[in-house]
Amino acid sequence: MKKVILNALLTVALVVFSNQTTYAGFPIGNGRWLLVPTYTKYSADSYWNSTGEIVSFANTGRYESNYLGLYGGVGVGRDLDFVFNIPYVTQRYFENGNLVEQLSTVGDVTAGLSYFLNHYDYFKHLSITGSIIIPMYPNLQNTYLLPGFSSTGAEVKLGLAGTNTNTLKDTYYDIEAGVRTYFNSNGPTVLFGNATLGVPLNEDWKISGTVNVVSASSNSGFTTPTNPFINRDFNYVRGNLSVSTRLDRNISIWASVFRDFTGRGIGQGSGYSIFALIKF
Repeated sequence: MKKVILNALLTVALVVFSNQTTYAGFPIGNGRWLLVPTYTKYSADSYWNSTGEIVSFANTGRYESNYLGLYGGVGVGRDLDFVFNIPYVTQRYFENGNLVEQLSTVGDVTAGLSYFLNHYDYFKHLSITGSIIIPMYPNLQNTYLLPGFSSTGAEVKLGLAGTNTNTLKDTYYDIEAGVRTYFNSNGPTVLFGNATLGVPLNEDWKISGTVNVVSASSNSGFTTPTNPFINRDFNYVRGNLSVSTRLDRNISIWASVFRDFTGRGIGQGSGYSIFALIKF
């Protein structure tokens, strides 16, 4: 049972990358930098099985993940940004209050380019981003806890971000949809979408809500012949609520809570994130 339960949860390290919509949709600006250090805590004591039923972990099991990441970017032109993400993940699994296994490692590093397609509206930005995925850990074969799929890959996504000037005036939105694939015979191919709506409370405070949808599939099905501990067939819907305060015109601090609402072949969990947006 462990090889089904725990390997569904390895996607936590990947899922965190989907929570970038708060700041991913606007141009950085030629010669300017954006840095986003992030800490995320995630835990789960149950999971959705392959038919979508909720099942508790055996022996009062609990999974937890501590994620430290640095998302960043630099404007290399008026319409072009270089972006990257460097994650470090510590994963633990407990049974009956005792630590069963732990893994700490750098995860999948991503790097790519975002190109902004429109010039016609200052309040709306349409972008396309292409990134490569580079695993920075060894090909782990006999462990329940994995930071990724141990494969290079690529991602392409479209994003539309903007500020409303009429209906819901001064609110902002960020919508993304994309596909991520891994360069091995078992994949998987991951389809994802994120939608964020933000509301400014005043000049210094904002709140926002995000919905994340992810669906992964593989020609190997639920498990992988070369490593039965990896689940490559799953889906989930996650909700996220965030609040931010601006320290000055270049730095803001964000805090968010999130929860998984529905899924298949993945853990049912919740957690929180704290991150800063730093521009210079």
